[in-house]
Amino acid sequence: MNRTNLAPTAIALACGFGAASGAWAEQVDGQGNAAANGGGQTAVEAAQARVVVVGGRKPLYEVRDVNLGALGSKDALDVPLSIQSYSSALIENQGARTLNDVLKNDASVQNASLGGAFDHISIRGFAVDWANTMRRDGLSLAPYQDVPLENVEHIDVLKGPSGFLYGYNSPGGTVNYVLKRPTAKSFVSLGGELRNHQGRYAHLDAGGKFGDDSAVGYRVNLAREKVGDFHHSDDLSRSFASAAFDWKPSQQALLRLDVDYQQKEVAAQPLIGPQANGQLPPLVDGRVLLGQPWLQYETRTSNIGGRFDYALNDNWSLTAQLNRSQNTRLAAFPDVYSVRANGDVLSGDLYISPDQQFKATSGQVFVSGGFASGPLRHELVAGLSARDYSARDGGFIVLPDTVGNIFHPVYSARPVLPPAPPKNLTENRQTSLFVSDLLTLNSSWQAIVGLRFIRYTNEFTKPGQAGTVYQQNSSVPSAGLMYKPDRRVTAYASYSQGLEQGGVAPFNAANAGVAMEPIKSRQVELGVKAEVLDGLLLGAALFEVEKGLEYLNSHKVYVQDGRQRHRGVEFSANGQLSKHLSLVAGLALLDSAQVATGDPLTSGKRAPNVPRRQASVFADYRVAVLDGLFLNGGAYFVAARPLDSVNSVDLPGYARVDLGLRYQAWIGGRRATLRLNVENLADRRYWNAATFASVYPGKPRSIAASAQFEL
Repeated sequence: MNRTNLAPTAIALACGFGAASGAWAEQVDGQGNAAANGGGQTAVEAAQARVVVVGGRKPLYEVRDVNLGALGSKDALDVPLSIQSYSSALIENQGARTLNDVLKNDASVQNASLGGAFDHISIRGFAVDWANTMRRDGLSLAPYQDVPLENVEHIDVLKGPSGFLYGYNSPGGTVNYVLKRPTAKSFVSLGGELRNHQGRYAHLDAGGKFGDDSAVGYRVNLAREKVGDFHHSDDLSRSFASAAFDWKPSQQALLRLDVDYQQKEVAAQPLIGPQANGQLPPLVDGRVLLGQPWLQYETRTSNIGGRFDYALNDNWSLTAQLNRSQNTRLAAFPDVYSVRANGDVLSGDLYISPDQQFKATSGQVFVSGGFASGPLRHELVAGLSARDYSARDGGFIVLPDTVGNIFHPVYSARPVLPPAPPKNLTENRQTSLFVSDLLTLNSSWQAIVGLRFIRYTNEFTKPGQAGTVYQQNSSVPSAGLMYKPDRRVTAYASYSQGLEQGGVAPFNAANAGVAMEPIKSRQVELGVKAEVLDGLLLGAALFEVEKGLEYLNSHKVYVQDGRQRHRGVEFSANGQLSKHLSLVAGLALLDSAQVATGDPLTSGKRAPNVPRRQASVFADYRVAVLDGLFLNGGAYFVAARPLDSVNSVDLPGYARVDLGLRYQAWIGGRRATLRLNVENLADRRYWNAATFASVYPGKPRSIAASAQFEL
């Protein structure tokens, strides 16, 4: 169903911003290329393309991106799912660098950091399966990295089990990075930023065509970032480069190619365990380095992907995609297992494993089109997908090194490391057949039905032991019903199932390194989406998600036992409240329970790191008396969360405030955007996440000033 009549401002705001004026519309994507991804599958991207008419950059070729897997390209209001999108406008105007920086704006996403390594999240209270959940233009990414954002047009968060959409995945939802595409007109955008803590950053974004009459377009992004000297937490060094090319050899065909590479080193920082009496450790300054200055978590990541679209006729099209993703890392985890109230480290060590490798090759091919059968209208998608994943990990060198005290750390000299032990080997293969049908019953009712058949094989080999092989064939159904009393309102009910790759027992488990079997999940959801006031998109969802439970039991053994059930309600408001005021806001109420675990210490208890309440609001105000000036602010609240599966103690709730401003002006005939952002304005100390019965502190106050010029 085409929704070209939807107000552009309201739907564009679902991505994080709207258009209050011509100047504001140019800012929708932070660089004036709101539709550079090529249209998009939802009303969100369609609106961005229309905003381009006001003053942004038009994409070289308009193509609907496939972000909904087996559902193909669908309007957000035609899908019985909760979907949130966050555009490059939000990314740039908030100065975001990683996924957690962006998804602080989503009240259904929890920070689940694994120390100073890479971003980790939970969605609807379920920790993501990094090896399957993170996707790039719908295909798999190599795990355990911070995905760079410079070449990302927007980030989509699809909530709930998505086994039908993508195959094995997290029951909480899926995160998909949609890349920027070449533009119809040539441009160069250059930006620089200075932060406290000795932070420097530079970014170049350029695109266009190879000549006025060329059918080939390009998009290049380059970035360099440096924070500190690795004597503090969050110090890092990063270099990034990407290129994307679009070629249209005929009216029916379009070929897309893209490649990127990132090198990143982050100060290795530990999770902190409780005191000997089970109480939380004393709050520590989030800037203090509790690892070693000579030790960094290092990643070298690369992606190369392609997509081919071909119009078979006016009603049917063929799409083929392929992506190869790789991450080679030096895994560095300084561990603090237990501390005294005065900060003394009672137990801890340091895990190091160089040359770990993770590779994911994934692809899909499908046909999509529409036809009528009597009074019914069908939008059909049918195809197959495959994914091959390999990992060479484990093999840790263990050193008995700690900093002695978390308040007054003492660092050691770089030791001569012994040879690393042999590594674990994992080979995981998934092949799928899928089909979905969006049926239009009449002007008010639509239904979606779909089925994915998955063949799953996992081979796991520990050094010196015989390998284990797990095989499973599964069928994953999905169904939804939508009622549309008005073109701006969709009420829906849906049922979905999921399959999640089993986890690996963590470092502090008695069975550390053991791989678990796949886990089944299911979800029932009721929701409504409505555009009101010609500029405000509201959403509400009531859901229950249930999956098999994995946890560290009271005997310190990582087990699969019982079920984890989350019931909740979400509210969102994204849009334009007035000519000058826009916002992105959300509220999530979540009840979690561990059920039938067979362990009286855990059965009936809440799941770790899941708050009962979470809320966020980010408002952006255009100052009428000074053209080009915008003020913004964000408030983020997270209620108390259990530390562990036995609910021994709760992390206190916290509220954090961010402020910012930007000014758009013409300097020397070139458009310039100046920004100032302050995160954690009150410099509040708080525990940001609870993972593996340990905690990680929130970041201290950060101040960043930046300038961006269109050359």
